Amino acid sequence: MSLIHGVDNTSCRSHIIREAVPNDLDFVMQLERECFAEKRQSSKRSLQNSISSTSQLVLIIESSTGRKKNVKMGAAVIIHYKRSIRIYSLAIDRNYRKTGVGEALVRHIINFASSHGYERISLEADINNPRLVDWYNKFGFEAARALPDYYGPGESGLRMSLVLSTQKTVQDRLLIVTDDVRSLKKWSSELTLCSAQDYLSDHNYAKSNRFHILNICNSYKIHSLGYYVSLLANARNHMVIPSVVNMKDVTTPMVAQSLLDEIENYLAAKLSLITKQNFSLTIIMGKSSDQRFSELAQKLFRLFSIPFFSLCLQRKDRWVVKKIKVLSVKNVMAEHEHLLQEALGEYSAKKRYTRPRLKHFKYDLAILVNPEEKTPPSCPDALDRFRKAAEKTGFYVEFITKADKRRICEFDALFIRETTAIENHTYAISRHAYTEGLVVIDDPWSIMLCSNKVFLHEKLGSEGICQPRGWLLTKKDISEKRTQSLVFPLVLKLPESSFSQGVYRVDSHAELQERLNEMLKKSDLVIAQEFLVSEYDWRIGVLDNKPIFACKYFMAKNHWQIYNWDSSDAVDFSGQHEAVRIDQVPPSILKAAVRSSSLIGNGFYGVDLKEIGGKAYVIEVNDNPNVDFGIEDQLLGNELYERIMQSIFDRIELERQQIRYIS
Repeated sequence: MSLIHGVDNTSCRSHIIREAVPNDLDFVMQLERECFAEKRQSSKRSLQNSISSTSQLVLIIESSTGRKKNVKMGAAVIIHYKRSIRIYSLAIDRNYRKTGVGEALVRHIINFASSHGYERISLEADINNPRLVDWYNKFGFEAARALPDYYGPGESGLRMSLVLSTQKTVQDRLLIVTDDVRSLKKWSSELTLCSAQDYLSDHNYAKSNRFHILNICNSYKIHSLGYYVSLLANARNHMVIPSVVNMKDVTTPMVAQSLLDEIENYLAAKLSLITKQNFSLTIIMGKSSDQRFSELAQKLFRLFSIPFFSLCLQRKDRWVVKKIKVLSVKNVMAEHEHLLQEALGEYSAKKRYTRPRLKHFKYDLAILVNPEEKTPPSCPDALDRFRKAAEKTGFYVEFITKADKRRICEFDALFIRETTAIENHTYAISRHAYTEGLVVIDDPWSIMLCSNKVFLHEKLGSEGICQPRGWLLTKKDISEKRTQSLVFPLVLKLPESSFSQGVYRVDSHAELQERLNEMLKKSDLVIAQEFLVSEYDWRIGVLDNKPIFACKYFMAKNHWQIYNWDSSDAVDFSGQHEAVRIDQVPPSILKAAVRSSSLIGNGFYGVDLKEIGGKAYVIEVNDNPNVDFGIEDQLLGNELYERIMQSIFDRIELERQQIRYIS
């Protein structure tokens, strides 16, 4: 799908602006030869890719006389990012210059970007062409910075940008979708309205994830317009009220009751003076006509996330849901006009997810943490150093938790500092962030692959990387004959385990059978590996396929692992550690670490190895490796944090910094 897919042709006086098709390639190539010096021309292959690209768009502006065949007059190539649009090139046929064609094309791009949630438009112009710079100035573009030797030696460029909104950020971009725009427009001219039909059919909305959708269609029943508005909003990663899940929740008594139970104590106190067996309340966008229950109405609106509904409760041993009825906007307008107008006005004016800034930063970085986690991958001191390093690199930093998962689209990058697992929210947030176009560490595939010990066992083996001998055991494969062939002691691992949890040592057949019976209740498969004795384990931190730190982790006191999860003594919980300079690490250890981690990706990994008889054995490749103050950073200090932040910054820049030609 291209940036403007299935867009209606846009008329500008006698002009039509449309999306290019493959048959337009020759015309665009002709413009390249006419308008640009040879070394600045895009190749035919490049333009062909632009026409078919899912992230670029080629626009054609042509005459529209009605009777005669349309004549092509100019073209523009644009590329879109999560928050901005960049004009890659813009060229007008020499026969139609100074006729307003170029202005029509630029204004179309500005209007499109503004109406579809983009924050700014950027471009690059020849700094030695003041007439061109002045021309862009009249549209509101301002010089951002000079680009020395941008087009070649001695040929500098000028980066220009147009900020589309200064008072209202895109996070506050509320779009109210309804199947009765006409009535609401007459009723309130201050609201930003969109018809359900337009929202569903205009695929342009799909290419901007910066909208907050308030769906107040008259029906949310399956196959209704209201249902499909929320369904598509979810698919487009727009924040939407109500979501399809919300719609389902209010029609499922068990789920509705479980939601209500979240405020059970508050509800009991609030309704303690109610003497009747039944209690009913109508909620209009978190408001109630009965001022006594204003706070309760707000809580219920946040719980159920349905714009308009009435709730009937019945007193038993506690208050239980008797009935929930979703109200149509048509009925609400007829019966609660003043309350609806007040509620929508307040909701539209509400600032969502705004964050104060003390200075300008180029990008926004979210760091995912869990304050309740017992053994997080970074301690508070390390997190503070990550924040300072990120700000020094050029990031605005915000620490977020799983409760902020819907805010991911606000950021340019996500750095996870919470223990990851494929079955919990860390993977879901990582996957969502990656889908939104953020740079993500840990990326979802690294979480998926590193968390699965079966994959690592097979992958390392198939690539010929040295690891402890291993066997995959299933419920059907633990006969006495099979287990008698195994060599003790053994290490048993659940397929998905981390921080040495779900990992056990057995020293006899009896222990093996007992532990397998227990583990196979949790998983259909268990990995058994030979136990290699060593004084310490190596941990090599790898980033961008290069080692950045090395540590020796010694075993916990009187234990065979680094962590002793059975210890109640914090001192004996983990063993000692020793940071080692990279150039002092045995080459075989470094080579094995980089090679094994490269099988996962180019992210941030911690590779655990043992050195036995001068030979490196890879134990595990971990995503989300520990970086704690005074341990992994013992030698590099703040430089370690800055290297990691710089890598994230460079990944964003790599995706966005491409040469653009403007005529």
